[in-house]
Amino acid sequence: MRRIVVVGAGQAGLVLALGLQRHGYAVTVVTDRDAETIRAGRLISNQCVFHPALTRERALGINFWDGQAPEILGASFGLAGDTPEPAVSWQARFDHPAQSVDQRVKVSAWLTAFTERGGEVRIGKVTPDGLEEYAREFDLVLVAAGRGPQFDALFSRDDARSPHREPQRTIGILYLVSGRDEPLPVYPGLTFGLSPAGELFGLPIQSVRGPVFGLGFFGVPGGPMDVWDGVTDVGEHFEIAKTVLRRQFPWVEESLADARPSGPLDVLRGRVLPIVRDPVGTLPSGAKVLAMGDAAVTNDPIAGQGANMAAHAAAVYERRILDHGDRPFDEAFLRGTFAEYWEKAQHATRLSNDLLGPPPDHVLATLEAAQTAPEVARRFANIFSDPADYARWLTDEDTARAYLASNGA
Repeated sequence: MRRIVVVGAGQAGLVLALGLQRHGYAVTVVTDRDAETIRAGRLISNQCVFHPALTRERALGINFWDGQAPEILGASFGLAGDTPEPAVSWQARFDHPAQSVDQRVKVSAWLTAFTERGGEVRIGKVTPDGLEEYAREFDLVLVAAGRGPQFDALFSRDDARSPHREPQRTIGILYLVSGRDEPLPVYPGLTFGLSPAGELFGLPIQSVRGPVFGLGFFGVPGGPMDVWDGVTDVGEHFEIAKTVLRRQFPWVEESLADARPSGPLDVLRGRVLPIVRDPVGTLPSGAKVLAMGDAAVTNDPIAGQGANMAAHAAAVYERRILDHGDRPFDEAFLRGTFAEYWEKAQHATRLSNDLLGPPPDHVLATLEAAQTAPEVARRFANIFSDPADYARWLTDEDTARAYLASNGA
């Protein structure tokens, strides 16, 4: 049986490792932190996992949180206007409930399950130079070590697919709980607010401390939501978040009036550079390695596609490996594997990049029409689960306006 090493223990790498393990492959996972350290650490990300990715987890028997994690039933949209009430607002149910589980919970549980099922875990930080040893030991080296500059020289930027040279949002995320005996009166789904200064996303999450509400701000650099530089602790973050909420999304403020931070480590700030990389890296020895997940394609988290595309990557990579049998994992195999992944992932990248710019007139018209046309609202809400549908109707103005007309909008 082929020996495979996955460098990185995030959503993409672990779902692939657990899937291959189920088919009897000898898989090794390399991570810089063990399960206990990950669970006890600082917040990793905010994520909403939609039906296709959840279906993959359930098929592998690794969605351990059904019945525990709150269901995310739909989307509630508000467009900031000149009054405290949104200028445009609507709600729509998803075709299938989504789910959000704190990645500290997920990754630590999956890493433990992988070990208990006989998988090998090696603890250590891997550099590009260190990949040579793995290339000699294993038949296939997969780099799923997440976003960041550590492998920039190995996986070069794909300029044709990467329109941005700088991060397009400043991000501030905080987990909240109720300061009273009753739960926060928040919408039981994804709260999405849009203002000229940036975006708000809120959703119920199953965290290391139980149910929480994840509140995320995505600010245009240099604008009134670019406020996180120099923030040092969760209390300061919370006070700034309340100010941003009051000034940019006042209609959400009341539902969070009794909120408080859930813990000192339940906070995240930063910037993400959206980038698509050449997925095949060549080591000094000439050996080839393949990137996956954020190591290959990093989307701005504004569209919530990271965890969902990670699950898709794991499914594609697993099937390609199984179908390849005993043949060499040559460059043609590596590039063909990424190309199959990109067939779907390109739509998630397009959606994410488009959301970073000012919405064009036909998109604003669609958001407004959703107030009175439930089918328009439903279809817009579900593009986060199926970004390919976004490409089918909302990227072209004529197609979008014809769709609105057909729905009486």
